[in-house]
Amino acid sequence: MEIWECIAWVAAAYLVGSVPFGYLAGRVNGIDLREHGSHNIGATNAVRVLGKKWGIPVFVCDFLKGYAPPALLTWHLGCSITEFSTEQMGLFLGVLAAAVLGHTFTCFLRFRGGKGVATTAGALFAISLWVGGTAVLVWVLCMLFTRYVSLSSLVAGLGMMLAAAARFGGQDGALSTADAMLLGLLGLLYVLVIVKHRSNIVRLIHGTEPKAFSKH
Repeated sequence: MEIWECIAWVAAAYLVGSVPFGYLAGRVNGIDLREHGSHNIGATNAVRVLGKKWGIPVFVCDFLKGYAPPALLTWHLGCSITEFSTEQMGLFLGVLAAAVLGHTFTCFLRFRGGKGVATTAGALFAISLWVGGTAVLVWVLCMLFTRYVSLSSLVAGLGMMLAAAARFGGQDGALSTADAMLLGLLGLLYVLVIVKHRSNIVRLIHGTEPKAFSKH
């Protein structure tokens, strides 16, 4: 693939990821989500402020903008992720990262966006049903026991890393360059999720983090 095509794929993925669906849903209702609830434009705050009628569609849209760009690229390349060359994996990861970074640093809101959980979840399913499904299962189980959205997201990130290591960690100690690149990027994305949740972590430590969909 020509270099200009690669740049176009990454740029398009960033622009798709940058569409601030939570912010737009708030504006339709005459509300700026950045001034209400947790002041975040993600699905959790959309549910808290706007209710499930708007929050669930926001989650779906944020999920799809993480899933669609890398999934479309995989289709375009005509092979599965396990068959990617090093160059193909590099482009795939660039597209995936661009979609997630578009959400967390959207150019439409002065590069201040959401925390990236729903968009990252979508990207995980574009990588592997096993990795994405494991992360979602861990998130659901943690939510059932704790009712903390932030804690569930952080724990799900650990589940993601373990599932990815099991799926792409190589056999007999042999790790391909492409798989190493994939695991490395997932590690960086998890660090980004942690950084974006730093205020939540502080509240969890002090016992002041609101539980699921609390208005307080």
